[in-house]
Amino acid sequence: MQLEFLGMSLGKPEYVSDLVVYLLNRLGVEYVTLNPGATTRGMHESLVTYGGNVAPEVITCSHEEVAVAMAEGYYLATGRLQATLVHDIVGLQHASKAIYEAWLNNAPMLIIGGTGPMDSTHRRPWIDWIHTAQVQAQIVRDYVKWDDQPQGALSVAESILRGYQIAMTEPRGPVYLCLDVELQESRLPDGFSIPDPSRYRPPAPPAGNPEAIAEAARALRAARWPVLLVEGLGRVPGGPEALQSFSELLGIPVIEQGSSFNVSNLHPLNVSGAGTEVLKEADLVLTVGIKDIDAVLTRPEQEAGIVPAGLPRVPSGFNRRHQSIIREGTKLVRVGLQEYGIKSWTSSHGRLVPADIAILGSGPLVLRELTRLSRSAMDDDLQRRVADRAAKAREIHTAVTARAQKDLKERWWSQKPTSTARLAAEIWETIRGQDWVLAHGSLSGWERRLWEVNDGARYIAGGGGTGTGMGVAMGVALAFRGTGKVCVSIQNDGDLLYTPGSLWTAAHHRIPMLMVMFNNRSYYQDVGHQLAITRMRQRSLDNVGVGVSLEGPATDFATLAKSFGIYGEGPILDPEEIRPALERGLNVVKEQRAPVLIDTVTQSR
Repeated sequence: MQLEFLGMSLGKPEYVSDLVVYLLNRLGVEYVTLNPGATTRGMHESLVTYGGNVAPEVITCSHEEVAVAMAEGYYLATGRLQATLVHDIVGLQHASKAIYEAWLNNAPMLIIGGTGPMDSTHRRPWIDWIHTAQVQAQIVRDYVKWDDQPQGALSVAESILRGYQIAMTEPRGPVYLCLDVELQESRLPDGFSIPDPSRYRPPAPPAGNPEAIAEAARALRAARWPVLLVEGLGRVPGGPEALQSFSELLGIPVIEQGSSFNVSNLHPLNVSGAGTEVLKEADLVLTVGIKDIDAVLTRPEQEAGIVPAGLPRVPSGFNRRHQSIIREGTKLVRVGLQEYGIKSWTSSHGRLVPADIAILGSGPLVLRELTRLSRSAMDDDLQRRVADRAAKAREIHTAVTARAQKDLKERWWSQKPTSTARLAAEIWETIRGQDWVLAHGSLSGWERRLWEVNDGARYIAGGGGTGTGMGVAMGVALAFRGTGKVCVSIQNDGDLLYTPGSLWTAAHHRIPMLMVMFNNRSYYQDVGHQLAITRMRQRSLDNVGVGVSLEGPATDFATLAKSFGIYGEGPILDPEEIRPALERGLNVVKEQRAPVLIDTVTQSR
């Protein structure tokens, strides 16, 4: 992988913090997101004075959670790592939730923190003492790939370079570096020699064991109805192309998981809307990049009835309240790099799943080799089976598409409040003629059913919730600022209420984006949980909304946006008023290159 040197002419660094800015520039870091603090003041000054606030440019955020989420969004849009500054303990505590989301999403970034003087005799009374920790990285150590607290100028340079290398090595993820405030502000030693970043590139990912790949190729050629389960290939260079070539060669139906792009939703082999139907007939399942295989290959049992205290919640014979979708005897071939990212603290790796063939390697590289081996061994019998299952997959794909359109027109179109399907359709009709990008968010999968998603560069849609959604969206939109692309962000009401100050950053930095509120005035995820528990206990449903409703008051998000100088419309209650409002908002985004918020009041889900 080539380093993205920005080509700026920076003078010779004088201070350690200047050195950090110089290296960030040479590593291709275009932005540093931050909420200012005393322990990062040295790096802050170097960014805006030594670096001239250009490449990297400072993006001011009202919360560290937003700053980290923006770095994640920018990476998801560009594949390029960015940096964020966090002020000692309190800033890292604020940032920690978003760091965990970046860890789950394999989003690399350099998180550079400051700490009070490690020499305790140099600390100011009280404030430096409560802002200094041993070791500060302990807060996030279990969900970053690496952390370091260098103690000298050369060790700072090597820490930045090693941090970049580790963050960008597959599977990618965040790295945390902590710099003593006095070290940041110290002069570089006379004659200091700066390491050449071009010699510290990340290593190429593993291509997989050749014998295991050959065994998988033989099993695939022998299979009657193999199925591909894929996740995250759109975020790996060449991933979608490798997937499409392989699936077309063998006529294998594809089921997508996760929020990122893998293959066009219009492709006839994409049968994602019929996962259970397709999987139950499989005699071989090939997973590529799937993080939680058990979650995909099983489905939950119905909740048990009344459960006496102290007894298991699951009737005898049930397997952890889940049952397998695939048949007994179905072969499982697993491809990915997940084992490299497993840590003890978080159980994000999912349940241990048996596999017949396990290949530790980059998904695109393994798929290309499987394609090569399969092409060289094609015979008449295999070609007939390929044609038959490709035809069957096309029928399933067509049926799924037709069912979605039928449900939209006959079930969801006229309902009030606005249905999720209707909102997805109205957004699509507004943007379909534009150079659009879905920067963040989902409408329960309706955008994948109704929109035409042919390009991973359009369908970013990553990140988590509970406060990070707006930051991820802004990071994506920042990456496309000045390109003329129309970035769309679907914002949940509960999510935005965690970090409403993110709207200030969007307004201040004039990040053009069409924000559409999915405002169901509820933390609806927990409504489902409350309903399930209350019904299981056979109690009254009268109090299900207590603690989860966001009414009384209902937030006026359009007025909130206007308070930051952002164009806002809503709350919109009538579905017929949605598209005119979206079109007016789209015009503002395009003509003024500024953020817009349209508040639509919707059904629960």
